[in-house]
Amino acid sequence: MHLWPFSPPQLLKVSPRSTALSNEQINDNEIKQCLTLPQSNVTIFLHPCRVQIYNFKPFALVASHERTQKSIDEFGQNKFMVSSTSFSHPIKGLMNEEETINITASLQRKSIVYVITEKNYILIYQILKNSSNVTIFQDYGILDLGSSFSKEPLSNEFAISQDSNDDGNDDTDDDTLTVYDKNNTSKIIQNGYIVSKAKGFLNFLTNTQDDLAELPVKRLELRLKVVLKFDYEILDVVGFKRFAKIGDGKFEENLLILFPHGLQILNLIDFKLNKSHLINIKDSKRICILQNQLFVIAEDKEKNKITIHEIDAENQKTEEITIDGTSKPFKSCFTFNKRIVFIHENIVRFYDPIKKKLSHSWNTSTKNNICKPLNDDVLLVISEENNFYVFTKFGNQLVSYEKTHESDKQPALNYSDFSFCNKTLITTSKNGDYKIWPYWEESKQPFSDFRTTKPYILHNNKNEILLYSPTNESTSNKDIFQSIRLPTKTINNYYPLVRLNSTSKLLSTFIANKNLLLIYNTDTNNWYNFPHVTILDMQWLGHTYLVCYAQKEDGSRSIQCLNFPLQNLGNREFSDLIIWEYDLTEDMNVISIHVNSLFKYKLLKLKNKDEKNSTTPNEVFFKTAEIILITNHELIVLDVISTIHLSGINIIKKLHQFARVTLPEDIDGRDIKWVTNYRDGLLFLSDDKIFKIEKIASEEWLSVMLLEKVERIIDVLREEIYLIHENKYTIYRLDDLWDDKEPILTIPVEENSYIISASPGTATAYTLECVFTEGSSRLVVKHDIYLDKVICAKIEQEVDPEEITIEFRQLKHYNFALEKILSSKMLSDDPLDKIIALIKYSDEFGDPTKHTNLLEIVSNCLRKIETKYWNKLFTSLQMTPRDLLGYCIDGNESRILGILFLVFLNYDETDLVQDLKKNASTSGTETIPEDETVTQYKTDNSVVSLVKDEELMLQILRVLVTSAATATDATKAVDAWDMCFQLARLMKELDKENNTQLVQDAMKMFQ
Repeated sequence: MHLWPFSPPQLLKVSPRSTALSNEQINDNEIKQCLTLPQSNVTIFLHPCRVQIYNFKPFALVASHERTQKSIDEFGQNKFMVSSTSFSHPIKGLMNEEETINITASLQRKSIVYVITEKNYILIYQILKNSSNVTIFQDYGILDLGSSFSKEPLSNEFAISQDSNDDGNDDTDDDTLTVYDKNNTSKIIQNGYIVSKAKGFLNFLTNTQDDLAELPVKRLELRLKVVLKFDYEILDVVGFKRFAKIGDGKFEENLLILFPHGLQILNLIDFKLNKSHLINIKDSKRICILQNQLFVIAEDKEKNKITIHEIDAENQKTEEITIDGTSKPFKSCFTFNKRIVFIHENIVRFYDPIKKKLSHSWNTSTKNNICKPLNDDVLLVISEENNFYVFTKFGNQLVSYEKTHESDKQPALNYSDFSFCNKTLITTSKNGDYKIWPYWEESKQPFSDFRTTKPYILHNNKNEILLYSPTNESTSNKDIFQSIRLPTKTINNYYPLVRLNSTSKLLSTFIANKNLLLIYNTDTNNWYNFPHVTILDMQWLGHTYLVCYAQKEDGSRSIQCLNFPLQNLGNREFSDLIIWEYDLTEDMNVISIHVNSLFKYKLLKLKNKDEKNSTTPNEVFFKTAEIILITNHELIVLDVISTIHLSGINIIKKLHQFARVTLPEDIDGRDIKWVTNYRDGLLFLSDDKIFKIEKIASEEWLSVMLLEKVERIIDVLREEIYLIHENKYTIYRLDDLWDDKEPILTIPVEENSYIISASPGTATAYTLECVFTEGSSRLVVKHDIYLDKVICAKIEQEVDPEEITIEFRQLKHYNFALEKILSSKMLSDDPLDKIIALIKYSDEFGDPTKHTNLLEIVSNCLRKIETKYWNKLFTSLQMTPRDLLGYCIDGNESRILGILFLVFLNYDETDLVQDLKKNASTSGTETIPEDETVTQYKTDNSVVSLVKDEELMLQILRVLVTSAATATDATKAVDAWDMCFQLARLMKELDKENNTQLVQDAMKMFQ
């Protein structure tokens, strides 16, 4: 999911210590590290000599532990910290399937934080809070996505919000922290707001938050439990929980501690050492946990080698994979998108643990200071110059914020760390200042309709939704988002599922932490709500059908299709709108659903028994769509059978199971982001790769990888697929992709201008840019017409001009594309014969007596190029300037005639000839002698002679005046009369210069 800045950050400063240190050289305002625990709704700041705990939402300091000078002298200053986590999947040698902590086991109210000091002590802190991750999710809308190692589908979390009955009475009055006005105890101050005690006090102390515009801050307790001492330098630590004994419900803490000489595994019970063992690893640097596997990263600086140790903790064995270093020093590493990422000074490298080699790398063009992921799709890099850069996984730059000047209000910060959670970025600095940045987050849209463009949708924490869907009618170079606000004042809504139907008239939004489905009619501006439903995923099917992957009250799950009419939707129950339902068995662990409305409907032939039983024998049935269910190991394809109403609306009649396809062993169903039925097989995107599966026998399927390093699919329209492939915008025909052929087009992705949508009807790519300054943040959509690049590719492939013209001439920007190609080829001194042939052929489909397309393209081209290129253009056209003007007069093309004549008038005789002379000399042709130069270009057909041809000027004036007088459009009439007046002024000047009577002759002509 993409992330974009919502507004400039709020600048804040940490509070000073309550007790001063005797060592004045220690700056205890410095923030060394920032860590957010979403399961506890807290953010932790680590200072050299203290730990501060902030309530994350709303942001407020709630606890602090300040170490004394004696503690600092004995243990050393704080160096870094880690939090204890829990794994939902087994890890080789550490946890088996039975020991795995499932999601309900994480409903605990204690968080453990390990603080490592400079003298190799570990201070173990315990945070006690009377809230679990479920109550945090319900009350604050903060979802705990689990550890970075493994994330369960969001559907499991959504289900908890309905199934869990976590005792709400725990949130008593004593848990709410209340701040009173110092001078007026009848007023309460909380989160920056002031409310009357009599009016708003009870709102903070009850669980009913339907009308809350502000969230309460809950109390917590910070305890220092124990201090552990070690004899060697501590480089990295991972803490995790598991059951002490299977089934007893009690947890034990486990520590992985990395020293320069190896990895030590410690087991703690009640914070006392139970057992430990050491795995020797030389030159250790970092611990990484990825793909059910434990890794230790080591670096040999002398040999410039990085070694990746795959650890079997149970047998205390390692498997080593060595990769070459770079000329830039190794700074850090972390896990991201099923890869181990290595950060160097200005290089980011990705290691694939399955293939056991580097998969790709890219440069940041800046010296990296801090680099960490914001989510599964984007990384944030803070440079040594304290500039911000947001990159995608393949190095495409979404946003950059480079501070070009300093001000008193926004001083320069020496950034030390950052943390991202719940669409909020917190950046910390070494001088004690920190910033809170609100962000937009993308609501990823499925490719549910192959006939219409996929919208791009963003949402934030302010109940705002931004919609963008391109239209062919757009004439400006910039478009704007449509802004929609949820019909609520509460600020604790978690709504990752936002879907827009194919006509952009119905918007569905599911608020997961409140089990509420909202339907918005964009035409009538009305909202409809359906409470007490649990939706794990949803996608629109056609105009009014919504397919939901839902969980019922009894815990069973099913695929439901609901029909939401555009009218008379009020006072309808959710169950009344269900038109069919597909129940899922307990063994069908559906991960996601994909709904595809087909571009070409497939006519179905009914069997005889169906024809006899049919009450309407004249009905014709089509396969209009497909629903594909993805489980861990297979794909289930359901055909949607419909009839077509005379109005063009599909009426769903039946759901038919078409096929069950077993996934290849190396494909995880959780990685599949897009899938469609194609050529009696399947096309799908998984783990940044596009695969095809085709049938080779009755029950056998063969999978083939077609394309790798696919960052995202922009859209699938008709028979073409638009995607970001590495650092290029690429267009394939589905046939060509299936047959592993070359793409139609590839265009480099520019920095800070990411393509979010495509329109084949106008051959336009729509890019999103963030205009970010100290005072504002604005999202701007721009157009990039790529039709000229497609036509160029066709020309290079020797495609017949007739075929090109037939395919593209109906597109809005066809003439502009030809003009762009012609201009670029002249400027690069390329042959013009092919593009000239294509331009001339474009007139074959119009009025044979006119040359409108040729005249428009050539006249616009002449306006934009220098005169030194004119000779080559006229030579390639096998025409003269007089011929062009003659075509305009014969075809009554007044607008083009005026443009051409004014272009010719902008150059005097000397400048034009000198330009042509320079062109001849630079092109290597024979230099024209000085005394012959003017003579050569003073022929009757030359540009120079046109302005002295009295008869021609009168003909031009007649055409212009006639056009202006007969124009029905006011704007066109004004432009035409303006050209007439310019020509009349020119005639007057020529009369003075040449003693002619052009003006009088013109007056007689119109009498």
